[in-house]
Amino acid sequence: MNYHIRPISAAETRPLRQQILRPHQTIAELVYPGDDHPLALHLGAFITETLTGIASFAPEACPDVPAQAAWRLRGMGVLPTVQQKGIGTALLDAGIHYVKQQRGDLVWCHGRSSALPFYRRYGFVTHGDEFVVPHTGPHYVLLYWIR
Repeated sequence: MNYHIRPISAAETRPLRQQILRPHQTIAELVYPGDDHPLALHLGAFITETLTGIASFAPEACPDVPAQAAWRLRGMGVLPTVQQKGIGTALLDAGIHYVKQQRGDLVWCHGRSSALPFYRRYGFVTHGDEFVVPHTGPHYVLLYWIR
């Protein structure tokens, strides 16, 4: 499958954030803290010119985790029709490469428990117990240490 990853604006991520991750919220409610941080990176995965996956990375400390320069991954998702084609991995590769260039040492997220096998295959580890986010279900804090 041919796809390409490129930076997009925070606003461009929001329709897919809604469609894939939070259909119970309006697009206006999907402005995340950190979206407008000057170093934030928003990535889109495109097949032809159709946006099929998204991920956002911004500097943010991870509670209870001693990292020098932590970055949070938020709003990552790939359309179900094109999952398991390498798009999610490519989004993580591009984002983590950018975080490493910015001298980040940790990428963390609140990952859905249903996506845990994907994150573990990539190298993320769980931190703490599973918790429930209202309307979106069970999650874990997931950590990826950059070497």
